[in-house]
Amino acid sequence: MPPPSSSDDTGSSDSDPLFGVVTGIYLALLAAPLAVFAAVRAGVSGSGVLYGVVIGTLTVVTGLGWLATARVEGVDVRLGGSRLRWLPALAPAVYVVAGFASIAATGVAGFLAFFFGLFAVLFGFVLGVMARTRHTIALTAGVEPDCEFTAGWPKRARRRVHLVAGVLLAVTAAGFIAGIATNRIWLQTASQILFPLGLVFASSGERRTYLVSAVGIEQRMPVARRLFRWDDFGGYTRTADAISLHRPRRVDFRFALADLDDSDAIERAIERYLSPS
Repeated sequence: MPPPSSSDDTGSSDSDPLFGVVTGIYLALLAAPLAVFAAVRAGVSGSGVLYGVVIGTLTVVTGLGWLATARVEGVDVRLGGSRLRWLPALAPAVYVVAGFASIAATGVAGFLAFFFGLFAVLFGFVLGVMARTRHTIALTAGVEPDCEFTAGWPKRARRRVHLVAGVLLAVTAAGFIAGIATNRIWLQTASQILFPLGLVFASSGERRTYLVSAVGIEQRMPVARRLFRWDDFGGYTRTADAISLHRPRRVDFRFALADLDDSDAIERAIERYLSPS
């Protein structure tokens, strides 16, 4: 059943300086190692001077990034609606690897590239989440929800998720320790990347708040919001313990009936936009 038409995907959001500040810090973390490398190549060697280069670069680039972001209206909403929203979190991985590999040759510049790159990965992920939230807010502005409920996965499915996540976390932790013991950088790096993914997977079946409306189903968390359009789903089924929304080649949404006060009303709301499968 096709969903009703929705508002423009690139709606504007209210001006929020926080996104600009985080963007500025992210860019500053990437710029500081380059500034130090350039200063060292130019013959600067004093630790006090290099410290000043770092602080100056962080301050100036943060301010410029903030101002530049503030001047481009709706950049956060457009980024949130793009598949490139996770690029800021992935790009600094090059800094991490290159910085660690070149510490012996570049000294303090390589050291900064490694550690600032790790922080840039974190800030890039935060930017992606913030942008996705602002995109969701823009799409759902003025849309009246059909229903709102809080639910997680059924208990048996949640236990399976926790088991798989526990194995993944244990393997990655062991891999990191083994990488340190054997001095295998690739093993340490892979373990550091996979460990947080295990934490995210462990939380995938937990209780969250959902809103059903004409534009899709919105997932709300304490510090983030995410909208899934009805086109992302292939239908739904109701079993003895859950209502499941099916996503091709993706993990299904599962709402435990035990968590729902009125499962029939929620199913009727979903059936307006999805067909039983």
